Amino acid sequence: MRRLVLLLLALGLTVGLTSGLVGSAPTALAHDVLEKTTPGDGTTVDRLPADVVLVFSQEPLEIGLQIIITGPAGNAAEGLATVQGREVRQAIAANAPAGDYTVAYRVTSDDGHPITGSFGFFARTGLDGSTATAGPTVAAPAALDPEAEEAKDSQFVPIALTAAATLIAVGLVVVIVLRTRRRVT
Repeated sequence: MRRLVLLLLALGLTVGLTSGLVGSAPTALAHDVLEKTTPGDGTTVDRLPADVVLVFSQEPLEIGLQIIITGPAGNAAEGLATVQGREVRQAIAANAPAGDYTVAYRVTSDDGHPITGSFGFFARTGLDGSTATAGPTVAAPAALDPEAEEAKDSQFVPIALTAAATLIAVGLVVVIVLRTRRRVT
């Protein structure tokens, strides 16, 4: 009878651990996501702004922060990107001309997960006063989809946590059964 009680206790512990770990996993894996950019992806602006702004769902870390702005004349970024709350800002060079721009970014979310991607926009007037007419837009490099990365992570981790909890519970059952057998003999 005692053996059955111990076995049921171990089984209850397994169920409790597994449901607690799997139930809390999606919350723990909620990575930051890019919510908004200024200028917006695929938009046309009358005048090139002095900087680009990326707004994330949570405050990103400054570790590994990199914003690359590429325009008609090549690199258009000036200085280092800065983090202000949930916003990341990167200044654009004062001599940047009108035309197509691509912004590639890499930031580290507050949970340490890297977020990368890119977006593009067109400026009719550059900071240098030049003008351009919108022609066929060169497609920006495909951005990594943070939600797809999160979905991939969120499928793996609960399975791994469930497997670990099950192994621990089976180990506990084996230990209990062995101790019970030693006492009986």
